[in-house]
Amino acid sequence: MSCKSCRSDNQSKFSVEMNVHFPGYEALERPTVWVFSDVVICLNCGFAEFSVAKPELHALAKGAAT
Repeated sequence: MSCKSCRSDNQSKFSVEMNVHFPGYEALERPTVWVFSDVVICLNCGFAEFSVAKPELHALAKGAAT
């Protein structure tokens, strides 16, 4: 599959762990959400794509609503 940004085929998949923080000063009190996923990165333009598993997605939705 080609890059959605630059149409290059020069992409690689990497395993990542991300610590997602909620925006805003008031959100500093909220716990962060760890996301473990694979990310596909275009090695030409840097565009990246990943998906979030349902438990982490639920935690993000719940945290964003507070």
